[in-house]
Amino acid sequence: MNVKRVCFNCGSSSFVSDRSLGGKMVCSKCGCSAFKNKSSSFLKRKNLIFIAIGIAIFLIIIR
Repeated sequence: MNVKRVCFNCGSSSFVSDRSLGGKMVCSKCGCSAFKNKSSSFLKRKNLIFIAIGIAIFLIIIR
């Protein structure tokens, strides 16, 4: 199972293991050690936008 994680601070998905912190994963761009699972809410919002545009076009055509 491939879990996509992103940095909580900058949103980057590239992490490295910091040897000075005992192998703790940190963001390679900003150095933050807090990360979260990548959510699919962006995709849901994108689909919602397309549906709204489709409804607006449909209403314009009917008029």
